[in-house]
Amino acid sequence: MVVLGGVLGVSGCAPSDAPDAPGSSQAAGSALSTEQAQRLAIFRFNNFDSGVRAVTFSIPGAQPVQFSGWIDYAAGAGYGFASTTVDGAPDAGLLRFTPHTLGYQPTTLGAAPLPVPADGWQDSALNPSATSLSNVVAVLLSLGNDRPDNPQLLQQTDALWLRSDEVDGTPVDVFAGPTSDAPATAAPTNAAPTLRYWIDETGHLLKAEIPVAGQADTWTTVNFTDADAGVSLDVPTQ
Repeated sequence: MVVLGGVLGVSGCAPSDAPDAPGSSQAAGSALSTEQAQRLAIFRFNNFDSGVRAVTFSIPGAQPVQFSGWIDYAAGAGYGFASTTVDGAPDAGLLRFTPHTLGYQPTTLGAAPLPVPADGWQDSALNPSATSLSNVVAVLLSLGNDRPDNPQLLQQTDALWLRSDEVDGTPVDVFAGPTSDAPATAAPTNAAPTLRYWIDETGHLLKAEIPVAGQADTWTTVNFTDADAGVSLDVPTQ
């Protein structure tokens, strides 16, 4: 691992300065209606039911990371191409990840090849609080479930409807998830970040924003689209 390997290992920050604590501008929304709670409750199941979804995201910071790839929510695994630049030096690699592991290998390609390479991986345990990148992929993997959430329980949380919006011309509603959805870090409860979700009228997630730990008012924006037909990931999940 060269530059990108360093980002995987040392770019994380202490989460105590997480953005948008309760009481900040993030809380400028309204309680969920029954219909809104139902859509927020079903998006994880819709991700799972869709199987593979294409995802792109960019993590801002001193060592910014761009990622383009896929997540197989039914299998609980992701794979794609990541790149970064530090002091003018570019670096790129392939990533594969599960809730337990994060794998990396350098590449000279400009995109992730399919099928997933079987060899050449350097795997380590996925620690969501270690780096911004490991935090983001851990959060992304949590956005799928084999059953819907309970909308009535969601209405009893601090989840909020924030506003109406559009994603590539598709009408959506923007929600702030409950603080229990915060990334798996040691953030204190009085500074717990929440996630933002752009969900269409059918309950499908089109965009999400994940707070970058340690960087106030800084977010990683993740875009979700349907994967091309026939895309499948062969990522070991053990």
